[in-house]
Amino acid sequence: MGRTTNEKCWACSLLTATEARKLHGENGDECWQNDICHSRRSYYRKGRGRSQIRKSAIDEIAVPLPGFAYVVLHTYLDQPREPNDEVLIHAICAELWIGSTPKAMTQPQHTFGLPPRLVKEYALQLLNALYLKYGHGKRSGFERFARNEQHSISQCPVRPCSFHAAHLNPYHPQNQ
Repeated sequence: MGRTTNEKCWACSLLTATEARKLHGENGDECWQNDICHSRRSYYRKGRGRSQIRKSAIDEIAVPLPGFAYVVLHTYLDQPREPNDEVLIHAICAELWIGSTPKAMTQPQHTFGLPPRLVKEYALQLLNALYLKYGHGKRSGFERFARNEQHSISQCPVRPCSFHAAHLNPYHPQNQ
């Protein structure tokens, strides 16, 4: 275990050398020692940084992942949904990622009013549409959704939208 930090030396290390000599030299509290203070001040200024450099001296090798495809389903609902819940899904879209880069997104569509069975069928159609355009004969990554991102209805990107009802506002720029 290392030595405890000398608070006085640490505070002195924050000063310039001239200020430190003036404060702690012959005209100050006379604790300045030329042969010790220079290296101690340097240690307190740079000591912790040097140990970090030593620790990071280990080579770090980045191994990129191959470009794999996965699809994220985005659903817009009025409350968080658990699997097998009968919560109404307001709108839905799918997003294709290749590695860590978004590649394509289906156009968001309103699905409120559709029975859950038809919403599930539509979600499978989204997967199939992305596979047909970007799958290149490789089914991997297109057989199911990698993740389901749930968003609030207030974030619904489809316009006009009955939730936002901007189309009902006579002063809205869209209606003028």
